[in-house]
Amino acid sequence: MIDIDKSKLVLVHDNDDTIKDVPLETKEIGYYKDSWNRFKKNRASLIAFIIICIIMVFVVIGPELKPYSLPSDNSNLARRFRFLEPKVPILENFGILDGTREIKAGKQFWHHMANAEFGEGIIISGFPQELIDNLNHPDYAGITEFVVKVDSYRYTNYIESYMPVTYYSGVSGDPLDPVLETLDEAGLADYLEKNYIIDIHRIIELTNPVNDDITYQYKVRVDRFKMALNQSPEDTYFWLGTNKDGLDLFTELWKGARISILMALSIVIINSVIGLTLGAIVGYYGGVLDLLFDRFVEIIASIPFLSVLVLLTLRYGNAMWVVLVAFTAQGWIASYGTGRMQFYRFKNREYVLAARTLGASDARIMFKHILPNTLGLIVTSYALAIPAFVFSEASFSFLGIINYKEALSVGMLIEQGRAEMHTYPFLLIFPSLYIAILMIAFNLFGNGLRDAFNPSLRGVE
Repeated sequence: MIDIDKSKLVLVHDNDDTIKDVPLETKEIGYYKDSWNRFKKNRASLIAFIIICIIMVFVVIGPELKPYSLPSDNSNLARRFRFLEPKVPILENFGILDGTREIKAGKQFWHHMANAEFGEGIIISGFPQELIDNLNHPDYAGITEFVVKVDSYRYTNYIESYMPVTYYSGVSGDPLDPVLETLDEAGLADYLEKNYIIDIHRIIELTNPVNDDITYQYKVRVDRFKMALNQSPEDTYFWLGTNKDGLDLFTELWKGARISILMALSIVIINSVIGLTLGAIVGYYGGVLDLLFDRFVEIIASIPFLSVLVLLTLRYGNAMWVVLVAFTAQGWIASYGTGRMQFYRFKNREYVLAARTLGASDARIMFKHILPNTLGLIVTSYALAIPAFVFSEASFSFLGIINYKEALSVGMLIEQGRAEMHTYPFLLIFPSLYIAILMIAFNLFGNGLRDAFNPSLRGVE
């Protein structure tokens, strides 16, 4: 041991020097603020979140953006406007979603259309000018049919109001019958006042056998667009087209999306409340309770979900509450497993033991101390559960197992599109695109939430 003279030791600081605590220059950041800051730095997740917000806005207001009540007012009249191509203002000027379509028909039909006043502006390309001027032009003597690019809106008005496609096909009876409207004298006066009538095809005289009074019926051709929609074809826009029943695909897509999202949120909330509560209790207390309840869960989980869904729909129909019960009968098991695992993992941590030592109740420990540390995994699982249900519901609707009576689901729209995909691909493209974007956006959003709520990443740049 070295013997040092104490007189040689000096103080580093004088007696007047004092050491003071320096306050933090940065503002204190809480857990959720720190999570939000980390989430914002994940560009993919932030963009996905914005896309989800936009989708949710359209889910809420989409069906009201383009009110279209004709299918509910007169479904037969609405079917006359089936399979109209997508048409969007401004974009149509660039040849995108301009409402055009290629149609194959006989040259006599095209010739009549091209020379009729009511057929003006329908043919865009594909029918030679020589045939418009002379149906019997020798250069086209051996050709009976042409594929012509037309304005589908004006074309539909032509074949539904003026001349059916079957006019030159040799049908029995009056070939104009499919487009004729039968009116009495009062109806004729009303239609004339509203300028619906194109021409009067024939007048039928009727005699009352009781008093020999004579009345008249009028077979007329009417402008269907003006009568049903109160506008001309060129002023009519169906942004995503119409389906086989004449329903506006844009409106039906967001109606179906609204049903799917509301059902998904309801199912996630119910499953999370049931599953997380049971999982928290079982995971926290463990022991015999854990052992017995796990056996019960294994029994429930062993029942095939498809069997449950099919049996419920066969017995009670396709009402929404039936689908809700089917998806929650076993859906809570995933939330239960997540909650049980997380609470079993954290219940013996030091901060939990400290809280218990200080006299905190079990409920306070579970929901004040343990639950916040499990939010990362739990929130991520719930964020992924929403698109999982939407995809499952769409799949079962596509297969015909789920068939809502109240509205068309997205899966049912996809099934309708599949049946017409070769002729009208837009019926399949738009609903499928919605499902794809929703799935990708929610997956990226869920990954961002997982990282943002991970406590181990707090303060990490």
